[in-house]
Amino acid sequence: MAVRVEHSSLQFGARGDGTPWSIAVFTVHGSSDGPVSGVVAGVWGDKPIGVLAAHEVINALATRDDLRGTVIVIPAANPGALEIGSRVGPDALLLNRRFPGSASGFLTDQTAHHLSTFLAERCGAVLDLHSGTPTMGLHYTYDFGHLPVSASFGLLPVIPDRSHPTQLSAVMAARGIPSCLAEFGGGQSTSIDDGVTGTLNFLRARGHLMEPLQAPSSLPIMRNIQLVLASTNGIWEHRADARVSASITAGHFGVVRCAQTGRVLEDVVVSGDGVLLMMTTGPHMVQPGGFLCMIGHHDGDVAVPEAGELEHVGHNVSGGK
Repeated sequence: MAVRVEHSSLQFGARGDGTPWSIAVFTVHGSSDGPVSGVVAGVWGDKPIGVLAAHEVINALATRDDLRGTVIVIPAANPGALEIGSRVGPDALLLNRRFPGSASGFLTDQTAHHLSTFLAERCGAVLDLHSGTPTMGLHYTYDFGHLPVSASFGLLPVIPDRSHPTQLSAVMAARGIPSCLAEFGGGQSTSIDDGVTGTLNFLRARGHLMEPLQAPSSLPIMRNIQLVLASTNGIWEHRADARVSASITAGHFGVVRCAQTGRVLEDVVVSGDGVLLMMTTGPHMVQPGGFLCMIGHHDGDVAVPEAGELEHVGHNVSGGK
């Protein structure tokens, strides 16, 4: 039986014209029985790269006659924030700090409630796909208590023990549904390729596609994180050779200059060797406390799972055909 893509919507609340808010849901039914997994993107309204990657995953799955089970893809989970291109929604709230939400009240809380309830009732595991922005590059996966699931993305260092209880993945994990949050691209790279490849790797590990993951055999774990913030207003300029995902050596990393005089107000120094996991791409105006970069330091490795290895983790739900 051929793969079938079903387009529906998750509707709730009411807009100003009386019509409901609507979140598009694409359910890809495989040609044979297998697990049910969820892929969510667009939780932040200023991160469209992940949204585009999710749509490309739907296109890729639609051509696969060998797809097992069911994959539920929600490319634009936060329509209120996406419509205005903002990290926050129209109510000035952060969706990924409001889960599990509530059935009434603020729009963001309603979104969180309906989204998390929908996924929890249907999925055995969930990938929350995030991306960078035009001015910020990202390269890591946040772990929520299940390292093999986090490693299944296959391309990014894994950061454990940094979760917030009101994130989507944290709420899924608390309900017994393994989940991870992958952050890729942005800044110097607008490519969706890592998002597509990593999501397909997750689905391979879940047993939807029985083929080898496109990934190394293991990934670094980064528990020791150095977050570098600006201490003054000015123009941020990073080192010319700085590239997110690349190794970086201790020492001078950039400067913050006075916009009016050009004078260096702050010399930014990295305290130890590591991997550049996140960086604000300069030149960029910053304020005191503004984010400049994040450095990860190697603290062991986690094996990347093989195809089908994670099929039976979490809720034992099945779909397909």
